[in-house]
Amino acid sequence: MIRKATWVDALAIASVHVESWKTTYSGIVPDAYLETLTVEEKQTLWEKVLRQSDHSVFVAEENGHVVGFISGGRNRASDGPAARYDGELYAVYLLKEAQGKGWGRRLVQALARDLAQKGIHSLVVWVLTDNPSRGFYERLGGEKVAEERVEIGGKALWERCYGWRDMQTMNE
Repeated sequence: MIRKATWVDALAIASVHVESWKTTYSGIVPDAYLETLTVEEKQTLWEKVLRQSDHSVFVAEENGHVVGFISGGRNRASDGPAARYDGELYAVYLLKEAQGKGWGRRLVQALARDLAQKGIHSLVVWVLTDNPSRGFYERLGGEKVAEERVEIGGKALWERCYGWRDMQTMNE
């Protein structure tokens, strides 16, 4: 089941956030950085996010447990090619055991519908180039918009920006 997240989901979202970072980015992001991630810290972050009306957050539930989430809203980019898009997918994460079951696509579709109701019709997402799930965005029809270097845990990494000029193409 996909549903709009509420404040009480903050702990479950934080748990998925930390666990998925540790499984997805192991060997990409320095282990020392991954070891510093805590559910408590992310819970505080998600409690704040879920109180903000300008964020759209949805969760995927399997057997009554949150196995994934998505967050998005207005594009935070102020310049460059990514700034030409209205919205931004801020985060989408699934527990490893929930991947490959269609949850990611359904979460993206729920977010796209919600953002469209808010007048947002184009979207970008930034993804680490080494992320093994990067192909997910390509399969959804995302086109490469930009690349930039970022630093995580003292390591320089490349991020790729994917864009959809019309989010309706994500629902096909």
